[in-house]
Amino acid sequence: MRILITGAGGFLGRHLVAQLGPQHELVAVSRRAPEPELADLAKWVQCDLRALDVGQLPARIDAVIHLAQSSRYREFPGGAEDMFAVNVESTFRLLEYARAASASAFALASTGGIYGRSPTPVRETDPAQPTTFYFRSKLAAECLVDGYADHFRTLTFRYFFIYGPGQERMLIPTLATKVIAGEEIVIEGDPGLRINPIYVDDAARIFEPALMSAATGTFNVAGDEQVTITELVELIGDTAGERPLVRYATADAAGDLVADVSRMREELGVRPQVPLAEGLRSLVARATSTSVRDVPSRLR
Repeated sequence: MRILITGAGGFLGRHLVAQLGPQHELVAVSRRAPEPELADLAKWVQCDLRALDVGQLPARIDAVIHLAQSSRYREFPGGAEDMFAVNVESTFRLLEYARAASASAFALASTGGIYGRSPTPVRETDPAQPTTFYFRSKLAAECLVDGYADHFRTLTFRYFFIYGPGQERMLIPTLATKVIAGEEIVIEGDPGLRINPIYVDDAARIFEPALMSAATGTFNVAGDEQVTITELVELIGDTAGERPLVRYATADAAGDLVADVSRMREELGVRPQVPLAEGLRSLVARATSTSVRDVPSRLR
């Protein structure tokens, strides 16, 4: 199968290329050059999606996997133009490319954040309640993808708290870095938000069964284990051999962000394989080795 992947140089993209490369013909679109171990697993197209030239892409493709997202997702209004260009405009241009290239499927990586907090696990049929410009831009991309359902199979994957070694800036690696460094962690509410995070290898495994099946529509993608932020911090501390320094603050909103993954399990047959404790061990080991390398040798 010939598959085009955007955001192939990102955290999820690198793992997806490693998984699909040996069995499929990949065209990997990325802003950065590929890592050496991935270079031969795909034909790499290095470009910024804000200036995408579809002439660089194959005239025919079987499927498009759109992982790329704006790196300025926390910046509003300063990053709004970038968020719109990458999250919305590039989605439209890739949908048009997929239609012209006779693709049979288009898969979009979205986010469970568009639901907003809920007292019960959220299902794909629950209404979207995006609270930020970033979440609204992802919902807009989902609407565009849905609009092409008459031209090819459309798939939207709403991810919930992907984590793993090598990830930066996101919730779980940030917590791990603070625990290891002995920095204070501020948790909104006690015991904090409840989530069901998914390890990156499991997050990447959703695509092949989806593309090889007749599946269509929206799927939540998350882990099996639910944990509060307090429990998560304690697990990280136990794994790292450190006692977390925690302070609680008033929560801005009530409810949790836990995904119901029944559809992922029943229709795609995908079940997470990496337990939370095992995934955290891998993340903490990488974070610990990185923090040691960052310390000048004279201070070690």
